[in-house]
Amino acid sequence: MIIQRIDDRGEKKKKRIPIGKILIFSVILIAAFAFLYYFYSQTIRAFSYNAMRVKNTFSYYVLKEKPHFYYLEMEKNGQNIRVTEHEMLELTYRDEFVVKAVASDDLMGKYTGVIVEGLSKSNNDIGVLLRGVDLVNKIMKSSSVPQGSSAITDYKIRVNYQNEMIAAVGLKVEIMPQDWLRFAKDSGNVKEQIEYLKKAIALNKQDIGVRKILAGVYLRQVRLDDAISQYKDILEIKPDDTTVLAELAKCYLKKDEFDRAIEVSKKLVTISPQEAQAYISLGLALAGKGLWDKAIENYREAVRLEPENYPLRFKLGEAYTKKKMINLAVEQYKYIVEHSKEKEADLALIALGDVYLKLKKYDEAIKYYKEIIKNQPKLAAAYANLASAYAGRGKLQEELENLKKAVSLSPDEPVIRFNLGAAYEKRKMDAEAVKEYEQVLKINPEDTDALERLADLAFRNKKFDQAVKHYEKLAAKFPQKASIYVSLGFAYGELKKYAASAENYEKAIKQGAKSSNVNYNLAYTYGKLGKEKEAIARYEKMSPPTKEVLSIIAQFYLKEKKYETAIKYYQKIVALEPKKAASYSSLGYAYAARGNWDKAIENYLIALKYDREDDELYANLGEAYEKKGLYQEALKAYINAYELNPESAKAGRRIPKIKILLLQKKRQKQTKESDKS
Repeated sequence: MIIQRIDDRGEKKKKRIPIGKILIFSVILIAAFAFLYYFYSQTIRAFSYNAMRVKNTFSYYVLKEKPHFYYLEMEKNGQNIRVTEHEMLELTYRDEFVVKAVASDDLMGKYTGVIVEGLSKSNNDIGVLLRGVDLVNKIMKSSSVPQGSSAITDYKIRVNYQNEMIAAVGLKVEIMPQDWLRFAKDSGNVKEQIEYLKKAIALNKQDIGVRKILAGVYLRQVRLDDAISQYKDILEIKPDDTTVLAELAKCYLKKDEFDRAIEVSKKLVTISPQEAQAYISLGLALAGKGLWDKAIENYREAVRLEPENYPLRFKLGEAYTKKKMINLAVEQYKYIVEHSKEKEADLALIALGDVYLKLKKYDEAIKYYKEIIKNQPKLAAAYANLASAYAGRGKLQEELENLKKAVSLSPDEPVIRFNLGAAYEKRKMDAEAVKEYEQVLKINPEDTDALERLADLAFRNKKFDQAVKHYEKLAAKFPQKASIYVSLGFAYGELKKYAASAENYEKAIKQGAKSSNVNYNLAYTYGKLGKEKEAIARYEKMSPPTKEVLSIIAQFYLKEKKYETAIKYYQKIVALEPKKAASYSSLGYAYAARGNWDKAIENYLIALKYDREDDELYANLGEAYEKKGLYQEALKAYINAYELNPESAKAGRRIPKIKILLLQKKRQKQTKESDKS
């Protein structure tokens, strides 16, 4: 390196500086700068920053350029902070903050202000206390939170100069599980609660507490499958959570899924063998399957652990009753009555009354029902059961009075009104019974028992039009019940609506009715409709057939000139009534129609052994003799018929002719004898 130098004489001379010195100097300068930056960097940066601010302020005030933004002077939760444009202000629902000032080239802040998006309450939010919870709530209510997301960065603090934005500080709003839980608690809308809780779970899938709350909401809404799903998820996280196991068992019990309830309850017993609830759940599940011995075993263990659990003792009493261990059941119920002052005592009194009622120990039943009535004089069920006990004792007046009392206390209880109707019906007070059954149907139009009683009462009182109306409704509800169609067939028949009558009898038979009366009535109805062949076919299916039916069938075949078939049926009549003149008389008539006069005479003569006062029988015998050419016997038979009944047309007509015929034959005989002599 060459440095020019001017000496005292003004002459320029050249002097060379050694390179080593230059290197040493450079190293010293670098080391000095590094030392100052390391130990006094803030001072250097501050100097640089202040120099920049001086320059920018000069530009703003002198050159009239827009001011530059540096940072926000803020207070958050009582602490002073500065936030630049390159940072984000983090907020949760717990935070409160104030923008105290804006650091910019507008040193007086005369034209500078801020707007906090989502929270702004004026044109300038400087100095305004703002709450994070308000922005959190706004975001959550907007339904704009992505599924599973917790941080929202859509909002910012705008820094304005003369209403024009010159910078923005971002906001990072944290949506926490507690926020959704808070929303769920504050909401009165169950659907909203569920959605809030589901979002809380999405943010923290391991939060057992929120899942329990959601499961509880599902339970109250009887959404058992959803509740079960939540409880299962909890058990994946915490398999030994006894509270959840107990609730899961209850869910399965409510769904009558007893095998699953047993499985869960057994696990609960294993984890908490000293907890009565475990044995209660297991007992209930076993009872649901009808495994009463095992249910009793678990109930008893639960009672051992909680001897004063009166609802549990009541369940044990019920289980004993199911197993017909009546004395043990009574023991439990009496224990409850003696020790409890809660509602279980009254339930136990009713149970005692019911037990003795089933045992037909009516006096004991009456005693306990009266006792419950002392405690609860307006308990309609007690009066209704007391009425049943009085009925068992044969005290019908007391039965009726207590049923009336029960109805007065609970006029809209259909079972009690039905029982009152039955009591009236038992006393042949049909009009009063009908009123009660009609009231039952007003309360519950689907009560088919009351509808059936109304139908039967109308039928019994020959109000067939009403009976048909009721039976048609029953048929619509029970299309496979044959007895309804039988009643409909008869009622329509009585109303002379034979087509409808036949249709219902056919339905009855199709549904399995096998009564001979049904076949007879259908055959009779076919006859009314002129369907004679169908009628006979139906008569022939009757088993065993009556004399009347056999006679109808025989007469049909006789009319059809199917004599052999007719004779077969008349012979069946003879077999049914072998000592009846009419049986042989009819059979003789069939033989006569066939032209078998010998058989006709044979049966007529047998008939006369049982009835010698039947003029028609003599007349028919006379005809048979006449056909055989036995005129003397014929005349005698006709004369007997005429003597019994001078109005007998056949005898009156044939006697003179037979006499003339006999006279002619006598003359012919005399002539022949004269010729021979």
